[in-house]
Amino acid sequence: MNKAALPATHPSPALPLETSEWQLALRVFAAPADTNPDGDIFGGWLLAQADIAGATLAVARAQGRVATVAINAFQFRAPIRVGDLVDLYARVEHTGQTSITVDISAWARRASRPEATREVATGRLVFVAVDAAGRPRRLPTPGDT
Repeated sequence: MNKAALPATHPSPALPLETSEWQLALRVFAAPADTNPDGDIFGGWLLAQADIAGATLAVARAQGRVATVAINAFQFRAPIRVGDLVDLYARVEHTGQTSITVDISAWARRASRPEATREVATGRLVFVAVDAAGRPRRLPTPGDT
C-alpha cells in the first residue's frame, strides 16, 4: 500500500456508508504487556487491533451490530516494538447482502525515531451484519437511515 495515499485523519467523525478510501480507524501505543517472549509485540495483539479497526467501518456501514466471520488474509511485514505508535487504516473493499469485507493496513512509528514509520502488517477481514439474536441481517441500502 502506498503510504502517500493514506489520509492523516478522517475529516468527519461519522464514517460514510460507502467508501473505498483508506480511513484512520484506530491509533494505539504498543505496551509492555503486549509482548511475546522475545520482546516484540505479540501477533495476536495486532490481530485484535485489526479486528477493532475493521469493525469501526463495518459497524458504520451496517448501521448496527456486526460479527467477525473471517480473517481471509493477514501478513506480518515487520516487528512492532514497545512504545511504537500503531496506526491502523481500513477501507471497505466489498459489500454483499449481509457481509462487509474490510482491508487493513497497519503502520508503526518508532518512539525513538518518529520519522521511521513503516507498514508492519496488512490484512483482509470479513464482517456480517447481525440482528439482536446474532442472526445475519441484510445491510441497509446506502441513503437509508
